[in-house]
Amino acid sequence: MINRHGEEEEETVGSLEELPLSARLVLNYLEFEHLINNKTYVTFKEIIDGTGLGTRTARNAINLLRKRGLIDAYLDVKERRRYMYRLNFRNLTQDRVDVTPGLYVIDIGLGTIPSMTFRIYRVLRATAVAFYTDSVPTSYLEFTKCTCAMQRLVNYEPQGFEEIVYTVTNHGGSVALVMDSLLDSQIVKPYLDAIYESNERGHIMIYRVVGVSPIQVALELLLMGREDRISYKREGIIIRVITTKESMQLKDYIKAYVLTMSDDGLMLREYGRSSDFNGLKAYIVYSRA
Repeated sequence: MINRHGEEEEETVGSLEELPLSARLVLNYLEFEHLINNKTYVTFKEIIDGTGLGTRTARNAINLLRKRGLIDAYLDVKERRRYMYRLNFRNLTQDRVDVTPGLYVIDIGLGTIPSMTFRIYRVLRATAVAFYTDSVPTSYLEFTKCTCAMQRLVNYEPQGFEEIVYTVTNHGGSVALVMDSLLDSQIVKPYLDAIYESNERGHIMIYRVVGVSPIQVALELLLMGREDRISYKREGIIIRVITTKESMQLKDYIKAYVLTMSDDGLMLREYGRSSDFNGLKAYIVYSRA
């Protein structure tokens, strides 16, 4: 709609509540896809199918949201004429999101900003205290602009960690434990054990939140039957996913896993120099940048 000054009235929208219904519907749909279905991007067709909006209405809503900086558009490298859409977390203005009190164990997966799911974003925004392992870049936490207290996990003993979790959750708050499950399982185990063993002080609800994982990337390549190499960088760590039929001899890695798929199902095991699997397999390799 054009006003008497020749400007689009939609450009004067000042808050999310004042957005046209169609634009709010698109935002709500994107939030649902990011939060519930853990999708990184959605297509224009998915937006139409998911919202029930007409083509022109949906396109106008998307254009408005892009002008407001609330969603980003990316050209699909596989189908270059198709755009993918994603919420722009930086410009979302919700100061706080209500989440159920408890401990949220967040597995960052790839740990890059584009791989962050909206659910992780919302949980961190609502968290009172965020403990993190050394595998987690502080920029990953700072990206959410949360007002939480960010604490390096190894600076605390498991008992001290449990006391903080109990105090915060007992007062209706939430605590996050942010880590990379493929690197940090042994590091976080005594801290989680302390929570499980504290039942006499009251039950603490524990929720697991998972980001886009290198296991997902590896599985997708295996399902396509494709030999390929993909790498991701998060500050001082490089994560490589390599699918091949050959047996690889890895060097200078922090940790590595092999994912295989057969009639017996999927198997993920730590990398060893000997392998009795001769088919297509995926190596997930962590190394220093």
